[in-house]
Amino acid sequence: MMAWFDKVRTCVEWDLTDQVRITKLRHCLDSSLTEVIESLGEQLVRFKGMRFLMVNARFVQRLHDVLREWLVGLLDGTFDDEYVQRRWAFASGLGEIDLRFEDIILLRELTWCQLFEVAQGCNCLGEDPQKLSSTMRALDKALNLDLALIYSVCLEVHNAEMERVLLDRFLRITGFSRTLYENLAGTRMRTKT
Repeated sequence: MMAWFDKVRTCVEWDLTDQVRITKLRHCLDSSLTEVIESLGEQLVRFKGMRFLMVNARFVQRLHDVLREWLVGLLDGTFDDEYVQRRWAFASGLGEIDLRFEDIILLRELTWCQLFEVAQGCNCLGEDPQKLSSTMRALDKALNLDLALIYSVCLEVHNAEMERVLLDRFLRITGFSRTLYENLAGTRMRTKT
């Protein structure tokens, strides 16, 4: 996985300068993080047609926690091995909270707009158009890296789910037990090697 992710980093031309810019943006966000999270949550729920759930305090808290983990993880990420492992675990759990990859794409765009406003209002970024531009370019790179990683995890989770469904169907049609199937598959794998 890391070899693949290293290629993605190279492809988007991620470097330490980008990391410094993202860290500065993260510091600008500190004072408005809660408002950004609430806004993202509201927009996402509206898009998914689930506004009625916003009266459920536990749902709202869980949604905000997931959005916070996503956003802070993105902006605190160093895009190293540890980052990949944390994001892998995070992306693997998205299905449990009914967030799909399409929702992450929407979040990417909503987040970019929210963080652009934050960056414009930040004293150390918003006053200098060049700094603002290069910071937003670094944010684009970070979002693309994160999206590629999350997509690969979602794809793997989807493929595993499809494999499970097909296996269940095969077992139901043939009448094989799961144990018999696994023993046959294990024997086949041993004879190949």
